[in-house]
Amino acid sequence: MAQRAPERKRSQASDPGSGDDRDGEDDERDEDECVQRANPSSCARAYNRRVAQVGRLVSRHDGWSQVAVVLSAVGCYELIRLALPPDWPLAVAHARAVDSWERRRHIAWEPGLQRMFLGAPELVEGMNLFYIAGNFLLTGAFFAWLYRRSRSGFALFRNAFLLAMVVSLVIDWRYPTAPPRLAGIGIEDTLRTLSGIEIGSPRSAGLTDPVAAVPSLHAGWALGVGAGMMAYSRSMLGKAAGAVYPLVVDVTVIVTGNHFVLDTVTGTVIVAASLGVASAMDRVEVVRFRTRRGVEQSGSSPGS
Repeated sequence: MAQRAPERKRSQASDPGSGDDRDGEDDERDEDECVQRANPSSCARAYNRRVAQVGRLVSRHDGWSQVAVVLSAVGCYELIRLALPPDWPLAVAHARAVDSWERRRHIAWEPGLQRMFLGAPELVEGMNLFYIAGNFLLTGAFFAWLYRRSRSGFALFRNAFLLAMVVSLVIDWRYPTAPPRLAGIGIEDTLRTLSGIEIGSPRSAGLTDPVAAVPSLHAGWALGVGAGMMAYSRSMLGKAAGAVYPLVVDVTVIVTGNHFVLDTVTGTVIVAASLGVASAMDRVEVVRFRTRRGVEQSGSSPGS
């Protein structure tokens, strides 16, 4: 009898799949008891095992899981925006109110900036393409790079961007605003006139909500990407690119007639505030973890 236990252990060690087989048998037995006998303890064990299996699967493919989370969030964001019916009279009225507010404060720089760049139409065509696709592709590339560089940094910026999207949706819903190119204030629609691209107007449906000029998440995301590059890049070139990138995006969205100066400011402020909130939440979580760990260690100390 004394020799049987070691022999059983050796046989288990020589058969790596035996443990998995027993787990599978336990799963089947608990699931059968849960379904056939409505046994609560069996149901609980079966559920916990399934949760653990999903957790192991996600941890083995964390990179793809993070991509799925971000893409799902962006997809939901765009679907919700599309579901909001555009109120064009109200959106145009809001756009003209923004223009009037900027003029009173002498920051209505959109017409002059656009006229200056329209002297180089090929450059503006490039800016049109950058507005349509470049900003999104570079933002995706930034997150892929940041995931490899710093997992904690990736989580921080991911959470901040998701929070900023939620805030933006609320503003889009409560304060729909037409872009300057459609507000009748003398701003040219460069996407349509130079590139033949229609992204939404009263005459046609677009691929996204056409009355969501406030805030500019193009500008906000650019601030986040720039800040991340400056914080995590190890080269001076990367840090310099991070410093310049937000300005390039801000000029692009204004020159193409898609956003007011105020839009870029609000988008930037929202992402900056979201980064602050996400950072504070991380610090709170670290404090809780250290406190919990300290309690556990003190509870396990000798003589306790």
